[in-house]
Amino acid sequence: MPEFRCVSWLPSWLGTNALEHSAVIAGDDAPVRYYGLRPAAGGWQSLGDGLRSAQKALRALPVARIVDALDATCSRWADRDFPDRVRARQDITATTGFSAEAVDRSLDVELGNYRAGTLHSVLRRELGDPGVLDGFCQDAELDGHTRAVGPRVTMAVCSGNVPGLPALSLVRALLVKSAVVLKVAGGEPSFAAHFTRTLAEVEPVLADAVVVTYWNSADHDALREAVAQADAVIAYGGDAACAAVRAQVLPGQCYVEHGHKVSVGVLTRAYVDRFGLGEVARRVAEDVSVFNQHACIAPQAYLVEDGGPGTRRFAGALSEAMAEYAADCPLGTLAPGDAAALQMRRASTAWAAAHSPAGGFWRAPGLDWTVTTVPNLSAVQGSGNRMVGVVPVAGPGDVVHELRTIGPRLQNVGLGAIGQEFWELAEELGRLGACRISEPGRMSSPSVVWRHDGMPCLALLLRWCDIEMHQEARL
Repeated sequence: MPEFRCVSWLPSWLGTNALEHSAVIAGDDAPVRYYGLRPAAGGWQSLGDGLRSAQKALRALPVARIVDALDATCSRWADRDFPDRVRARQDITATTGFSAEAVDRSLDVELGNYRAGTLHSVLRRELGDPGVLDGFCQDAELDGHTRAVGPRVTMAVCSGNVPGLPALSLVRALLVKSAVVLKVAGGEPSFAAHFTRTLAEVEPVLADAVVVTYWNSADHDALREAVAQADAVIAYGGDAACAAVRAQVLPGQCYVEHGHKVSVGVLTRAYVDRFGLGEVARRVAEDVSVFNQHACIAPQAYLVEDGGPGTRRFAGALSEAMAEYAADCPLGTLAPGDAAALQMRRASTAWAAAHSPAGGFWRAPGLDWTVTTVPNLSAVQGSGNRMVGVVPVAGPGDVVHELRTIGPRLQNVGLGAIGQEFWELAEELGRLGACRISEPGRMSSPSVVWRHDGMPCLALLLRWCDIEMHQEARL
């Protein structure tokens, strides 16, 4: 008999009589089958009422106590042998095919963001005085007082491309004292429930304001009923997934969207000369390999100054670095369809490289990594599963021209440049559309302090109440 595992988290006050099962992964020959729980048709109003009641207890907590609870939860998860993390790793490897080491490295990066020091930094950066979440605070510019009010309920539609990513929406909502409904993705449905289970042990008030649920993405009725209970909606995913959520958002609801983005790296000749070919290749291999290149922050390509032999030389060094990374952290096992798609991408780029004087193609014996030189960015064959294109550019001035076609979707740039060249390129990239610029090798580890997709993580969810022109509130 197969083992059945639930990927939902239900608060202590919620009974299960009005809930129904929704299959996530239920292959006939799977040793473990996963299912979610969600309200039956017409039951979302009752769930929303319960979350609004739970939010009253949540909003009574000082924001500092919420930070401490999140920090303590992530502290437990920092131990790779922590039982909830072990169970999550097992489930994530089973549903995604990521190797165990790839899962662990993804969780290390993602959950390392939610420690107390970092959370206090993002609160100060976005709100000035985090105390505005607890009550009215003095505001010298206003000559009065101000406070921030979060949503009663936030609905977050999560994507399944990165292990641990649902923690971002969970943390964002709880920091602004909002109850939250997390709709997990079929591609990776299990992390959120495991993480919330630990949170319940640390601070039950927070966990009682969280529901982790699942329904099939084609079930628009469930989406509509869930969105109707929210004051704010956060959507992650591709264009079609985000459009489906956007269509259900009601007037007056706050809506935050994180759709399809593209990331790249840039290397100037001066940067490679300063740090050395081997070290730069190692950094780029890290950028490409963490999250198995499934995250929007992972580069699809690296633009390298000095075309021709120089580009091939770098691509060869990168292939060696990718192989070294994969020896310690394999890609994992791809589903048959994904494996076939990767082989098709490989075949296409190998054929193009064989018919180009400057072309080059390197690959692992298995599917762990692929490096290819391509004449321009438009020739890059998609993204994901550690396949990266190396694009020659004649000089730094050609970088922006090469990237202009993806400007509206440009997100993260690993900028390998130094001195005045760095600042000039950073300015141009910022104007083009980039919302994060980092050192090569650090593309895969953004802090939560970063304004994700160019937007503040917390402030967008808030509304403000100011007291001004009142004798009781003057400084």
